[in-house]
Amino acid sequence: MKEIKAYVNEHFLEHVLGRLTEEGASDVAVSHVIALGALADAEQFRLKMFKQYWEKYSNIAKVEIVCADADVDRFVRVLREPFYTGDKGDGRIFILPVERAVNIRSGAEGDKAL
Repeated sequence: MKEIKAYVNEHFLEHVLGRLTEEGASDVAVSHVIALGALADAEQFRLKMFKQYWEKYSNIAKVEIVCADADVDRFVRVLREPFYTGDKGDGRIFILPVERAVNIRSGAEGDKAL
């Protein structure tokens, strides 16, 4: 199993969530975040750059999905396509291993917990 974390602009979020559902994703979590990135250590330009950064990137969402290994590439493609512009700030996608998953209600573990 893998966990996919994507930090993306909220502009296309509704479309992406619909596409993920069409592709079979379940248990998708969305959080609204403020991403500061590399600007956090740009001391001399911090105030000026922070204002520009805030205006451009304040609508960031984190999308999290836990899925079977076989679904990762499909879900990454769905997450990447609408956000790709070729410019800075398109977002990031991280794929992490999931050591164990347990469904609280049923007690099922592993892929059966999804």
